[in-house]
Amino acid sequence: CYAEVTVAAFPGLIRPPRKGIAMSTYHRFLSCSLPDPNELIRRKKYLEKVRSDLEKRIARAPEGSLVITKKEGSSSAGFYHALAGSGRTYLNRTKKAFIRDLAQKEYDQKALRLVNKELAALRAVLEYCESPKLEDASELCLQEKREYIAPVILSDEEFRDAWLARQYDKKDPDDGKHVYPTEKGDKVCSKSEAMEADYMYHHAISYLYEKRLALTDHGRPVWRYPDFTILDPVTREEVIFEHFGMVDDEEYASNMFAKIRLYEENGYVIGENFLFTFETKEHPFTMDQFIAIMNARFRR
Repeated sequence: CYAEVTVAAFPGLIRPPRKGIAMSTYHRFLSCSLPDPNELIRRKKYLEKVRSDLEKRIARAPEGSLVITKKEGSSSAGFYHALAGSGRTYLNRTKKAFIRDLAQKEYDQKALRLVNKELAALRAVLEYCESPKLEDASELCLQEKREYIAPVILSDEEFRDAWLARQYDKKDPDDGKHVYPTEKGDKVCSKSEAMEADYMYHHAISYLYEKRLALTDHGRPVWRYPDFTILDPVTREEVIFEHFGMVDDEEYASNMFAKIRLYEENGYVIGENFLFTFETKEHPFTMDQFIAIMNARFRR
């Protein structure tokens, strides 16, 4: 679910100034789940023209309505012209053009009701897409007042900045393996991890390196340090990411499967809140593999 995190959860947070009101990632995600707004606008214009044509046709149509009667057990139908307060007049087969006009009028009236209903829904959707959201409430207050406000929910930028700024327990880097620098300033254990980290950094995907993760193994508390803990900008949940670099090594592969099993037993689902890449000597890591996973999981 969408996390409701207030400023109180991050003591000492200073909000950076923001220009204008931008749609939150959550609501931008909802809007992207709908058709292209430009397509909605084109549909709206089309329906408005259809409505105008229907109204003109209905205005020119004959008065009254078409009534059909059928005798039980008979396949033939009788056509009648019904006028309010004047009863019904039988229409024989020579009146086909008049019957057609009355039938078309009924269709046009029903179509017009549906057009008006759809137009009302389109207007509501377009208004929703364009309107400020709950996350933007603090933007409606003067900048000087914002440091005294505890919003119901932090804006995307505030939440992300606070998440990145929080102190966290991480793996001891003094093991001689953390020798590959990244653009963000971390030192990671392989060239593949460095490439993944730099891609996320340059594509505004927020991550923490080797953040300690509390798990349970058969009732016993254990710690693991996933390569990356990534912030989902829509749900604000944490997604763990592992790069398995020596899968063709028997001992390494055994440890990898044990780690995957442990993650799964603690509620981590591959493709949702648990992602990974892997490589062997014969099948080296490629960024195409990583980028495809990122694009599939973090739709923008």
